[in-house]
Amino acid sequence: MKVWINKAEKIDPINEFENAIRFDMLDEGPKSNLKVNFEEIWRRFNNESLDEIYEDLITLAASVYAADKRIPRIGIRAGEVGDNWTREIHISIPVLEFAKWNAVQRKLEDILNFLSGDIWTVNFRKTDSKFRNFATKKKYDFIEGKFDAVSLFSGGLDSYSGAINLLEKGKNICFVGCREYNALGNRIYALHRILKESYPNRRLDMVLFNTDARIPYNIDEDLKTKYIENTSRSRSFLFLSVALAVASQVGEEVPVYIPENGFIGLNIPLTPSRRGSCSTRTTHVYFINALNDLLQILLIPHTIENFFAYKTKGEIVQSVKMTNAFKRGAGNTISCSHPMRADKGIKGRPRNCGYCYPCLIRRSSLNGINVSEEYLEKFKEGYKISMAFAKNERYSNPDTGKTTDLKAVLLAVHNHLKYGSKDYYTQRLIALGGMSMKDIEKFVDVYMKSMSELYDFIKEQAQLNGNELLQFIEEGIDE
Repeated sequence: MKVWINKAEKIDPINEFENAIRFDMLDEGPKSNLKVNFEEIWRRFNNESLDEIYEDLITLAASVYAADKRIPRIGIRAGEVGDNWTREIHISIPVLEFAKWNAVQRKLEDILNFLSGDIWTVNFRKTDSKFRNFATKKKYDFIEGKFDAVSLFSGGLDSYSGAINLLEKGKNICFVGCREYNALGNRIYALHRILKESYPNRRLDMVLFNTDARIPYNIDEDLKTKYIENTSRSRSFLFLSVALAVASQVGEEVPVYIPENGFIGLNIPLTPSRRGSCSTRTTHVYFINALNDLLQILLIPHTIENFFAYKTKGEIVQSVKMTNAFKRGAGNTISCSHPMRADKGIKGRPRNCGYCYPCLIRRSSLNGINVSEEYLEKFKEGYKISMAFAKNERYSNPDTGKTTDLKAVLLAVHNHLKYGSKDYYTQRLIALGGMSMKDIEKFVDVYMKSMSELYDFIKEQAQLNGNELLQFIEEGIDE
């Protein structure tokens, strides 16, 4: 599918993009269907604009995110996407530094292909139009002083633990959060307040951005409802790009941290029939290395680092569990893959469901830790991690069923107990590609320890909700 992006000014698609769907990021917000608040980045630092390469970077990232969020993997019409996953996306994006971006086109496409699992073709076109930099009546809360680093702050358990890790070491941090929806933005602000109260002698501030990709223009009216996709793997590229733009305001060579456990980023399919779609490649070593290489070519003097790369989620929790900030805030972090999903009679969103893949990893990491938190099982008995839940036909749809991730995790734990030697996981990681043998050795250790954490959690749930869960693990589960 072809996609045309406008920035600051409206230009109709031309040539091969004449019939492309269109997203507009215009100065006149009401006329835009790709709404961003990027102006916050430079205004919060009392500047009038970004350097051109960073403006291009966030324009590119928002454009990719919009296409990713609105082009469905199942296609608009039946049979359009052969495997109901891999899309072919040809996107035209206006940039200020045309020569620089044209020189890295292939490398960028490779990065996007790996990250989202699609086939991207990126077409750059020269523009002189910049995001608005005229005087505004809005009063900004200026960010002042020196910072040691910029760190992503998603509202999740890993990024919150990463923030604690940095602040405990005496670092002054400028955090970057993504307000994907208002309730999440409020939760991120609440967690940030806990950090400020817990570390009054540290300098910490935050830039919270949002990117709202609405229905594209230039589509048939009767097809509007089909332009939606829930996986949004490119969100991490947008998150990192904004963080890099913030780093450019903080100071030269300031690192950008993306704290996330090493297990989730490996993206090993839990079962033979799954493509690893339930997890992301945000912190996969190939993606981080390739993106850092791209930044170096573009002469962007910042690096992206994940200091939790070789740790399990449980190890991360253990490293910060005694801090006041962790005790106060960990239970309010959001790990769930669908935190805003409505459930009749249950109030209070966003919340963690307790049974999706990220929630199961979260719960295994907090197993035995005294953290006050709620899962849906508190409100509905049927959501307890049990054999009754796993076998409930009402939730067994292989694509959308609530037990899909649980069954996959149980089978993965079964395979771990049956086959889980270092050699077994080494061969699986080699087959996935993108890693050196040195990295593979480290990640095999991370993977095996993470599976052990999941096994310990399942055993605890079996004691609470029926030992039949252990039978699931011992015998395996048919998907």
